[in-house]
Amino acid sequence: MSNYPGQGCTPAKDRLGPFGHSVGAETHDQQAWDSIRWGSIQSQCATKFMGTRNADPEMSLRRLKRATGRLDEELNSTSDDDRRTGRIAVVLRTWDEYAYSNNQLAWMRAMITELSLDTGGRYQVFLLVNVKDETLDLNDEEVYMKTLERSVPRELRDAALLYNEPLLREWFPKVGEHGAQDQMYQALQVFSQTFPEFDNLWQLEMDVRFTGNVASMLTNAASWARRQPRKNLWERNGRFYIPGLWENYLAFSADVDAEFAGGSGVWGPPQYAAFFVEPQGPKPPEKTDLTWGVGEEAELITFSPLIDPITTKWTYESAVHGFEPALNLPRRMAIVSMTRVSRRLLRLISAEQRATGSWVVSEATPETWSLLHGLKAVYVPHLIAFNSSSLKGEPDSTALQLDEALHTGPPWSLAGGEHASFLWCHDIGLPEKRWLEASYFYWAGDAPHVWWDYTNGTCTYPLLLHPVKND
Repeated sequence: MSNYPGQGCTPAKDRLGPFGHSVGAETHDQQAWDSIRWGSIQSQCATKFMGTRNADPEMSLRRLKRATGRLDEELNSTSDDDRRTGRIAVVLRTWDEYAYSNNQLAWMRAMITELSLDTGGRYQVFLLVNVKDETLDLNDEEVYMKTLERSVPRELRDAALLYNEPLLREWFPKVGEHGAQDQMYQALQVFSQTFPEFDNLWQLEMDVRFTGNVASMLTNAASWARRQPRKNLWERNGRFYIPGLWENYLAFSADVDAEFAGGSGVWGPPQYAAFFVEPQGPKPPEKTDLTWGVGEEAELITFSPLIDPITTKWTYESAVHGFEPALNLPRRMAIVSMTRVSRRLLRLISAEQRATGSWVVSEATPETWSLLHGLKAVYVPHLIAFNSSSLKGEPDSTALQLDEALHTGPPWSLAGGEHASFLWCHDIGLPEKRWLEASYFYWAGDAPHVWWDYTNGTCTYPLLLHPVKND
C-alpha cells in the first residue's frame, strides 16, 4: 500500500502504541493496565455529558433485565421513542471463551479512548458477552461474578454484560431460534431495553478494525446518512457506489433518480407491508417532495448494500418464520451484522417477536423491519480495498470490471439478483471469488494484510476492515 500523508493518517505507532500495541516481541506490562476500569471511566464521562439529565454513573454495572409481566406493555409504549439524549452505545459482541491478545487489548483501549473519552461521553463502549454454558444461572450473583472474572480481562469487566440463551428464551418465548448466528439482534434488543438512555446503538464484532479514528468514522457515517433524502433511497441502497464511474455521489444519486423518474421507487412502506405489520414510520408526503428525509436521523445504518434476498438463491433466502404468507414478505438484507440501529427500531422488532414469534435471520432482521415500517435506512458507502492481483487494467477499466461483477440484479436491487456476487448461494457457493481478496467481507480476505501493513507503519486511507482474526 502507498503512503497517503494528505489523508490525515495517524500512524499506528502513535495511535495504538501508547495503549500497549507492539510489533514483534510483546514487552508491555499488563499489570499496569489491570488497575484501569474502563467502564467506570466511561461512566464518569457520561455523567459530565448528561449533566443533570438523569445521568447514571453506575449504569455499566447493571445486569440485563429479566423478562417481567409488564414487558409487553413497556415494549409497546412510545414514551421513549421521541426522547433524545444524544448518546450512542457501541456494543462489541463477544463470548465467554474469547482469547484477548495484548494487541487486541491495545486496539480496544484506543477505540474506547477515541469514542468515549475524546467525545466527552457521547459514545460509550460495552462488551456484550455470550455465555455458551446454558446451565449457568446468571441471576446468581456469585455465578455471574465468577463467570465474568474468567471471561473478561480485569480492565474491561465493568464495561461488560453477560447473557445466555435462557435469558433470550425468556424474553422471546415464541421465537424458535436464539443462537447468535441467526439471531444476532436479540441480545442487543434486551440491551437497548435495559439502557433506554441510548438513542442509537452500533453493533460491532470483535474482529473489526478501523485504520482511522473510530469516533470520526462513525460520526461521519451518521452525519452523511442524516443528509440523505428518502426519494429513491432504497434504490440507492441496493447498489454499490463505485468511485471512477461517477464524479461524486451526487452524480450517482442523479443517475438513480433519472432511472426511477416514473416514481416507481419505494416510497414509505412497500406495497403489502400492512399485511404483515402495522407500519409505524412517518406518513409519506407527495412524491414531488425531493427533500423528504433530509435532516432525518436514520433508524438503520449499514456498511453493505441493502438488497432484496428473494430469488438470489442465498442460503437463508427461505429462512422466514412467523410471517404469513412467508413467500410474499417484502424484505431486505445486508451482509455482516455490524450496523447502527435506533432504540425505536429495536423496540419494534422486540414487540413483534414477543407477540407473534416472527423472525428472519440476523442479516435481514433490522433491514426487513425498517422496510416494512417505512423507516429511514441508509447504506453508507465506504472504501473497500481489493487485492490488486484480482483486478487488471487502468483505474477506469477496473471500475467497469467491478460494476459488471457486482451489479447483476434488477434495478431496485442492482447488487442483488440471482447469485448476487457477495452472497453464499446454496447451489454454487460464492459467485464472485474476488470478494475473497477484499478488505471488508464476512470471512478472511485482505483485511488482515491491510491491518498488518497499517500496524507496521504503512499509512493508508481510513478503512473499515473485517475480519481481522489475528493481530
